[in-house]
Amino acid sequence: MKIFVLFASLLLSAVSALGQENYRLQGAVEVDITSHINWIERYEKELQTLDKRAESEPSECDVLFFGSSSIRMWSTLAEDMAPLKVINRGYGGATLRDIFYNYERVFAHYQPKAIVLFCDNDISGDPNHDVTIAENIDLYRMIFTRLSREYPNAPRYFLSIKYTEARKGIRHKQQMLNEMMQEIAERTGLFTYVDVNSLLLDEDGNPDPKYFLGDRLHITREAYALWAEELKRAMAE
Repeated sequence: MKIFVLFASLLLSAVSALGQENYRLQGAVEVDITSHINWIERYEKELQTLDKRAESEPSECDVLFFGSSSIRMWSTLAEDMAPLKVINRGYGGATLRDIFYNYERVFAHYQPKAIVLFCDNDISGDPNHDVTIAENIDLYRMIFTRLSREYPNAPRYFLSIKYTEARKGIRHKQQMLNEMMQEIAERTGLFTYVDVNSLLLDEDGNPDPKYFLGDRLHITREAYALWAEELKRAMAE
């Protein structure tokens, strides 16, 4: 993106009786700037869909789910979580940065009795967009802190980051993030850590192909059923 930077020189000798300083436009210089602000609007269409849905959905629910595509694609969420009444506010590709920026739109007018978050895109293996583990944890902290303030009576649940073959190269980072989030949950009580990752692993600790779609990133209906069962158990406790 190109912008023009305007330079003005201060005429120190030309000060009016009102004490106002006069400036003279000296010229313009073209500067090349690479902007990273496009992430703010990259999911605008999906957010508009959420905006529209909020107009017809009831404000109260038992559990509000939000996060990235693994939440959005949970098409059997209402069935899996029954008899609890749920609302799905996930949107594809979202990172915690997106969610924090669009917080007001994501939560709109809803008054949930419990809140569930899953978002695994802030560390995805993309060197141009990934944040550090520390930054990722800080984003979680900010979101859960705000939720605790605005929904003090609603328990909050963090679904652990899932290992996938598509992101095999960053598994060590995912493991560290999960372990640290579990410790934070235990130490602070800010949220409850729910281990849904281990449910999808084989006996060698690798992602079991039967629980994943062809993209080796998103999960099957059977896997979602396991997530729901584990989440209900955590809620019951």
